[in-house]
Amino acid sequence: MPVRNVARTDPEIAAATFKNHLDRLWGTGRPSRLAWIRNDVDALHTLVTLPAERPSGEIDPYYFRLGAEYYDAAPPTVALVLPDGITHAPEVSKWFPVLGSKPAWFGLHAQYPWPSGPPRQLVCFTLSAEFYMTDHSPKESEEWKQGQHTVAATLYRLAEILSPKYYLRPAA
Repeated sequence: MPVRNVARTDPEIAAATFKNHLDRLWGTGRPSRLAWIRNDVDALHTLVTLPAERPSGEIDPYYFRLGAEYYDAAPPTVALVLPDGITHAPEVSKWFPVLGSKPAWFGLHAQYPWPSGPPRQLVCFTLSAEFYMTDHSPKESEEWKQGQHTVAATLYRLAEILSPKYYLRPAA
C-alpha cells in the first residue's frame, strides 16, 4: 500500500520490524563490504555512517540517523547529523555534502519550509518519512510501499547519492 498520510506506528512492532530489516541487511555482509557502520541508538533509532567518495577518490564520512517512528507503514525518518548522532549537520560544515548534479529524485535542504512549524532540515526523497510530511506529490510508482520496500532501499539510495556520480566534497 502506498504512503498517503504518515502516522506513527506501534513502537514495539516498529522497533522489531526495523531491527529485523537492519539485521537482515547487515547479515548479507554487503554493508561491511561497502564500509557502512551501524550504531543502534535505541530500539527506534540507528546511526549509520556512510562513506562518500569524491571524484578524486578521497573518502568522507557522513552520518545519518534513521528512525522507525512510522516504520514500516512509511519509510524511516532520515536526518543528516553530526557524529554525535543528534545535531543536524549545518549547511556550511564538513558534515554537509556538496553534490555536483542532483538527480530529480533527491534533494538535500539544510532549511526547508515545513507546513507546520519553522523551517528545518529535509533529506528529500521518497524513501524518507519526512518527504511525505512536506508538500510533495510523488507518482504512485515512486512511493514507498509497505511490504515491498525496507530500510535497505533508503540506505542504498543514500549511498548512491554519496557516490562520485553525484558527490563532490564536504561543504567546508
